[in-house]
Amino acid sequence: MKVKLPASIHECKPDQLVKWIMLAEVIKERQDDELFQMLDFQCQLISIFSGIKVNKVKQFSLSDVQRLSEHITRMLASYSYSDPIGQVLIDGQKYVFEMDFRLISTGQIIDLKLIEDIASDPVQALAICYVESGMEYCQEDDRGRVLNPNDKRYEIFKKEFDGAEFMNFFSFFLLEYEKRKDAILALQTIRMKMNMMNPNQKKKSTDLMNGSNGQQSFSESEKKLEQTVTQLRNNLM
Repeated sequence: MKVKLPASIHECKPDQLVKWIMLAEVIKERQDDELFQMLDFQCQLISIFSGIKVNKVKQFSLSDVQRLSEHITRMLASYSYSDPIGQVLIDGQKYVFEMDFRLISTGQIIDLKLIEDIASDPVQALAICYVESGMEYCQEDDRGRVLNPNDKRYEIFKKEFDGAEFMNFFSFFLLEYEKRKDAILALQTIRMKMNMMNPNQKKKSTDLMNGSNGQQSFSESEKKLEQTVTQLRNNLM
């Protein structure tokens, strides 16, 4: 039986890598030095990256199982974390990820907040965070029709997305989601408060969000806002 495996981590799909991460968590709990020699583990590994059911993989010869699993483990071991590049190119279309969470749109904040368990379907987060270059998030035409809906990006990213960029994104954002989720909610609350301020107050708060000290005279409410913004900025770094 011909088995097609990714040649490098760049060719791996997000769902494959998430399944591997979940399997890796099980590995860390095991103290068996011979774990990588365990046939059951090797069969699961091959199943994840080939798409072949585990029971079918178990029908392979011992030499084939060891050969295929060795290729996968070498491929995974070659990966080392770095910050996401912040862009991917798929079929000639560039998609951009704004890594400064102070600059993402309110719509993205709301949609990220609605995801109950990002790890179970990380492509949802990819479709929200990586947007077509030169376009706004869920940009509308003159008739109010969304030109670049999330569902379209979701289907594209599910079929193709650079595996290394995904792993970097996962480490950068998804693994710390609970922390960032609270920070994103706080950012949304601050934006609502800013919309209720007068122009002078809004300018001071905007300076704070951008990291500028601004003027030194504040009311009690502004001081509280300054403290909140400072803490928020620290959480988002």
